[in-house]
Amino acid sequence: MRGRQKGRPTKWVEGSIDQGLDINRTGVSFIVWKKWKRNRKMVGTLIVSVGGVRWLPARGKAYRQKSWGKVADWLST
Repeated sequence: MRGRQKGRPTKWVEGSIDQGLDINRTGVSFIVWKKWKRNRKMVGTLIVSVGGVRWLPARGKAYRQKSWGKVADWLST
């Protein structure tokens, strides 16, 4: 049985941080990976900076930037 099968649900994984994390530097980046069976694939890079959060997709040059106010509004909903 390979790949996505008809009638089978897709599995999702969520991660959360229960404690606060102090970041003492600007430009800290987190690389987000997706794993399917034995294949690992890079989804993108999340960069935390003074002005906000930037998302750089793995297969694209354009990035999305959100200010800290918009991130706080998004997380509160």
